[in-house]
Amino acid sequence: MPMRYAVTRITPEVGGLPKVLAGIEGAVTGQGFSGKFLGCFTAEIGALNQILILQAYEDDRALAEDRSRALVDGGLFGAAEHFGEVETTTYVPFDFVAPIAPGKYGPVYEIRVYGVKATGLKPTMDLWRASVPKRAKVSPLLGAMYAIDGALPRFLHIWPFTSLGERMAKRAEAVELGIWPPKGGPAHLTSLSSAIYLPTPFSPLS
Repeated sequence: MPMRYAVTRITPEVGGLPKVLAGIEGAVTGQGFSGKFLGCFTAEIGALNQILILQAYEDDRALAEDRSRALVDGGLFGAAEHFGEVETTTYVPFDFVAPIAPGKYGPVYEIRVYGVKATGLKPTMDLWRASVPKRAKVSPLLGAMYAIDGALPRFLHIWPFTSLGERMAKRAEAVELGIWPPKGGPAHLTSLSSAIYLPTPFSPLS
């Protein structure tokens, strides 16, 4: 069975960001989760005052048990009393993209979520399968995955950069070379959103 990624977005109450981050650090570095903690990021551009947590699970059962326990106990990363909103989505990685491993890739992470037409997910994955190897030579793709709950179909992809300047330069280079976006890919999309995130000091992805 493919790995599962749990992507949690938290919007703290106004002024609550430091308290929520402290709670998250204690929760994810303790023994409260069976999933592998991969990253915690704060939004810098595009989704202000938002936190994103990335965890990996080997199977659905472990993920469901973690999520259920957190909901019933009310723990929710150790700082639920300071949450404004929280949303967790389960994703399955594209089968041609390597599993996400902790490491220093950033410190600038662009995370994009695209809505897809009802029949568009497989064609999109096929186009990415053909196009990503060339695109990754310009700058690496850290992760690409499709949602299996919440609003469907949609997929998420993560691109790390050393700076905002590098992001602009590499994206422009890929377009100029004609290798990105995948030819025909936009025709399968219904919506696009993007945000720039920075890793927290305790994030394994940095």
